[in-house]
Amino acid sequence: MPVSRTRNSDMYNRPVEILLVEPDGDLACMIRECLLGGLDAARVTVAADAAAAVREELTATHDVLVVATELPDAAWMDLVRELRRANRGPLILLAQEPTGAEMIEAIRAGVTDVLVKPFDLADLVERVDRAARRAFRSRRRRLRNRRLRKLTGRIIRERRDLRRRIDLICRDFVHAYRRLAQRVSDADLLSQR
Repeated sequence: MPVSRTRNSDMYNRPVEILLVEPDGDLACMIRECLLGGLDAARVTVAADAAAAVREELTATHDVLVVATELPDAAWMDLVRELRRANRGPLILLAQEPTGAEMIEAIRAGVTDVLVKPFDLADLVERVDRAARRAFRSRRRRLRNRRLRKLTGRIIRERRDLRRRIDLICRDFVHAYRRLAQRVSDADLLSQR
């Protein structure tokens, strides 16, 4: 199945890190190969169960999380909550006949997208790419805002320091003016005697 290659290497300084949680080894291999072939620069880590997924996420933060709902060792909702503690990035859920209540719960837990099995692999690649781009823009915006806050703080500190220096200079001028006025006044008194 042909998948269009997206040009995300221009946007990223590093490959897109993807955590794929899928217990079906054949499907996981097929999804992994499709993501690697469809994205210009990607690194896909595969976990077969919830324990491996949490372990992987704790050792390296991923840009996009792709989680299947059928897990052998935990409920998918518990895994989503656990992953959300470590990573607020995009999370795509691969669901097998989800109910409306499950979807509402998933949205509340922070799932950003849901694909219902069986799904088109090209669609998954496109959604992962869009999610990675959103995550990148969000991360870039947070970094820019952090730099702006630091710059603003430095400007405010420098402005306060400048104001203190100006106040000291003004006080020195006032004291010098008073001393000069006192000397002029003393000189006038001496000349009048």
